[in-house]
Amino acid sequence: MTLHLPSVPAWPRRCLLRAAARALVALTAALGATGGALAGAIGDKVFEIEAQFGSQPGQVIERLRPLEAGARAGDTDDLRIFLAAWGYAHASIDKPSVAEAAVEELTDLGERLHDPAALASAYTLKAAMLSFSGQVRAAFGWVESALPLADKVPSPDLQYWVDMMAADMATSNGHLDEGVRMYEAAVVAARRGRNPRREAQAYLGLVPLHIVKGQLGVALRQAALVRELGARTTDPSLRISSWVLEALAADAQGDTRRSERARREAQNATLAALVEAPAGPQVPVNSQAGGDGWMGTEVDALLTLSALHQSAGNFGAARDLALRARTQAQAQNDDAHLAVALVNIGLADIRMGHIQQGMALANDGLARMGSRKRDAELLIQLNRYVAALERSGETSESWLRLRDALMLETELARRDRRSTVIELQRESSFQQRQRELDQLEHQNALQAAEIGRRAMERTLSLLLAAAMGLGGVVAWRLYLRARKANRQLALNNEALEFASHHDAVTGLLNRRAMEAHTTALHGQPYCNVSISVKQFGLIVGSVGHQQGDQLLCQIAGRLDAVARRHDATLYRVDGVTFGAIFRCAEGDTQRVRTVLQALAEAMEVPFEVGNQDLIVSIGAGAAHCPTDAPTAHEVARLAELAKLRTHAEPGNTHVLYDARIGESQHDKLHMEARMAKALEQGGFELYYQGQRSMADGRFCGFEALLRWHDGGKMVSPAQFIPLAEESGLIVRIGAWVLQQGCQQAKAWADAGFGAVKVAVNISPRQFNHPDFLATVRRTLQATGVDPAQIELEITEGSVMDAAEASIAQLHALRELGLQLSIDDFGTGYASLSYLRRFPLTRLKIDRSFVSQLGASAQDDTIVRTVIGLAHGLGLAVTAEGVETPAQEAMLQSWHCDVVQGFLHSRPAPAATATQLLVAEREALLQAAEA
Repeated sequence: MTLHLPSVPAWPRRCLLRAAARALVALTAALGATGGALAGAIGDKVFEIEAQFGSQPGQVIERLRPLEAGARAGDTDDLRIFLAAWGYAHASIDKPSVAEAAVEELTDLGERLHDPAALASAYTLKAAMLSFSGQVRAAFGWVESALPLADKVPSPDLQYWVDMMAADMATSNGHLDEGVRMYEAAVVAARRGRNPRREAQAYLGLVPLHIVKGQLGVALRQAALVRELGARTTDPSLRISSWVLEALAADAQGDTRRSERARREAQNATLAALVEAPAGPQVPVNSQAGGDGWMGTEVDALLTLSALHQSAGNFGAARDLALRARTQAQAQNDDAHLAVALVNIGLADIRMGHIQQGMALANDGLARMGSRKRDAELLIQLNRYVAALERSGETSESWLRLRDALMLETELARRDRRSTVIELQRESSFQQRQRELDQLEHQNALQAAEIGRRAMERTLSLLLAAAMGLGGVVAWRLYLRARKANRQLALNNEALEFASHHDAVTGLLNRRAMEAHTTALHGQPYCNVSISVKQFGLIVGSVGHQQGDQLLCQIAGRLDAVARRHDATLYRVDGVTFGAIFRCAEGDTQRVRTVLQALAEAMEVPFEVGNQDLIVSIGAGAAHCPTDAPTAHEVARLAELAKLRTHAEPGNTHVLYDARIGESQHDKLHMEARMAKALEQGGFELYYQGQRSMADGRFCGFEALLRWHDGGKMVSPAQFIPLAEESGLIVRIGAWVLQQGCQQAKAWADAGFGAVKVAVNISPRQFNHPDFLATVRRTLQATGVDPAQIELEITEGSVMDAAEASIAQLHALRELGLQLSIDDFGTGYASLSYLRRFPLTRLKIDRSFVSQLGASAQDDTIVRTVIGLAHGLGLAVTAEGVETPAQEAMLQSWHCDVVQGFLHSRPAPAATATQLLVAEREALLQAAEA
């Protein structure tokens, strides 16, 4: 018997396990996550609202609104409870701007008060927001950061929320075993909190996983347990879902009688629930936030199991279940589930080798979904389709679908930005909060005055008691208090002394202790080693700050073990810089090299952080006292100079200081001073190299290239640009280059040459400077140039150091009307997943690939593939370094858009570039007259 249920609005249904963040239960956890038993009057009111309206986020918001002022004036726990509920409810109804404001305030609260519960709630709320928008991979990273914080808080409510979200995200990303582990942890947390509804929901997540893993007996027992726990609550959806899953588990076990009985019970329970369902209009809930009827129908459960089998690699089983879901959806005229079923069948066919058949079915399903509503569910299905196509080698189709996913993701983001009501609401909330804070500050001042008055009264009372003959008793009590206070003061002093000489994260001695120890070694020979972790910012951007601290502690442990073996002392100087001090006789360079080599070898074994292996490299520089310098301060400076030399080489490297390093540093300082003077006195000039369109053979733009005239000589950019980047002077120089490029583009437009484009290189340090966006705005306004004439060329490294922040900045630049390109593409490390999210207009292929065209089959393949990739993403392509007609011919055959190189134009001053445009215009006029 197959259960066919009517399609009614009162029971929103889900299609994938990745959408298992049920609105009712997740909201319950969000409310209790940070407060638990510590909730005050406001927290209790929030819990009452949740209990009555938890499945209706719109009602929750209306009833929470009057409580905001009281929550902000109350204690910290009330405010955390309110913010978690407020943010999650808005995220559930596609109001991410308000939810983001709650995340920011929870984060500020957690960092300011060192409150791990607030931080865990902020990160989990952020994960929920991302999952609602279809970004399940990014959501997994956020909830992973919340897990260690939740472990520090004895709150079963918080632990449950984080564990459930982690389980949902792990399963959505294909980590089924991790999903089982986290759901089981959520069961334990729910039992600790004595909440049968939450325990049932955790088991409800476990049952499909056990079915897919073939553990059918466990699945049947847990389905019955869901029903038993659900009977202790007022939630009828638990009973319905348990019967549905029991029917499917019994099917897999071959128990026909049990499956038919379970279907009858599910149908009866559903009909009873429909009678009791609330009437009236409801605020639409995000398709990924689900509802209180998750897996309440057989077609929903079939699609869930199909997706899980797909993740487990059981493509035949995934296809069979999706076919059953399609049959039921067609019988019920259920277009929403039919679309997902078609996608699941298509993906299974693709993975089983029936690529064309699978693509046709998947495209049909996606088209049906797109015709209904372009939302997060469609984005998830697009990403699943792209992944299947990439694994099957269908590169061209995967590029097209990547572009669709990028456009949809941009549309979803734009939908949020259009909501001015949200911005006004956030502003009103902020102003109300400010008024409450002012009032609270005034009340604190009054209380302080009252406390002072009472203290004076107590003092007078003590004096009066002494005068009345009670002085002995009072004195004895004061003596005991003073003794206790002195003991506590001694303990506090010890703690402060320890904190003043030790690092809070790693527990190592700090810079202050290092300076004291080197001062105590005055007159005795020793070696100072400076050590820093290379590219640690990229690692933190990948794993998060919490796991970054864990990694730093592991690095410190390995380095400290090496230092102890060689009778050295390790210190954490600051950030990612460590220092080591050990006694060493003059001229004993062999011992120094032995220590440095041991430090490098300690980094060879990968570090395990957050279930992933990370390779970490260090650079170490050493200097000797008194051989290299007579003072501790100077020796430390020379060790730092030696270490800086190691960062130019990859891997684990070490350098001993010698005089040549000091001379090199002096030369750098001298050149830096000359660059600053050149910037002030006009020593820099822009040269322009033409860019020729392959479509019509005309110059369509010029790249602005910086040149430096120093004392009558031309200094190579390869010599001074890296130093300007290292010193930070590149920010000022880059601003000057941008201004000159804009002025020249405006001059060409005013002279009648049309919208000639000028490409301006943006350095990594300039792009990541806090004032960069404001500088660009000011320059565009001051020069009056058409922004469409300016193309900013940005390297891969600039945007990948902090990819998420870069995406926001790139969108802001595009909104100004500027063109954006990735320079020297192929030499960095931009991943395809990020490349499709960057709002670019062009890719520039590095000259190192172009120079080998025709000579290297590998480089030919790379260039041809990059051109196809760019066009698949809707981007134009410029090839740099084109010097021969043969190279140009190959690029033209591959449909490259623009070429740049010595073949058509060498870098030249603006006047020479203008002559090229003049000559080209005259040639066109002559051709027209002829």
